[in-house]
Amino acid sequence: MDYRALVTIPLAALVLSVSAAAPRLPDDWHLEAIVHHMQPTGGPGYEAGLDPAAEATGTPVLRLRSTNPPQLPVPASVGSVSQQASGYGGQRVRFSADVRAASGSRWAGLYMTPGGPNQLVRTARGAPGVEHRLPIGAAVPPATDWQRVSVVIDVPREAPLLTVGLALVGEGEVAMRRPSFEVVGRDVPVTTTPVGIDWAAARENVAQTKRVMAALPPAPLVNAQLD
Repeated sequence: MDYRALVTIPLAALVLSVSAAAPRLPDDWHLEAIVHHMQPTGGPGYEAGLDPAAEATGTPVLRLRSTNPPQLPVPASVGSVSQQASGYGGQRVRFSADVRAASGSRWAGLYMTPGGPNQLVRTARGAPGVEHRLPIGAAVPPATDWQRVSVVIDVPREAPLLTVGLALVGEGEVAMRRPSFEVVGRDVPVTTTPVGIDWAAARENVAQTKRVMAALPPAPLVNAQLD
């Protein structure tokens, strides 16, 4: 399945945002984004791909950045580039990479969560129950140097899929290189910090959007004649 065309909930405040001119994504990695845009120009979009300059050095660098900066504060706009793995139920796993974030990002770093694609989307729209299983992350502060960071989680025995990735909340840019994924022993401590998404504010944003849409006057279908 090609998750690069992922569809999100059809609310006016939530849209998928993937640039048509985005750079090349590495095989098996996909871009996922959710944008809240209760403003005329919308919120930030996101694009991800391999850095062409870094590819020439033999060490690929995967970059994720926001596009279309908003004019007003936007709650819980999130972009990620990720992939899924299966067969790790009941095990403790670690996802690591060198990560570098540019200034201006609200939260940037690695994350892992049980489940398939759109786990960040569910969190960023405040879906029911997300507070009980938030995506776990390791953030990096803005810096010019690469920082090696890791996320360690216990995968529930019943979980058929696991998602690992690089995430950016709000505006900015983040990049990773030399990612690694491995099963670790129980002596390795798990990561407990969630990705920096304000799911409660996102939930209220969705509720407000529903109230606004419910109050709209009736409108005829556009082009009901199929011209």
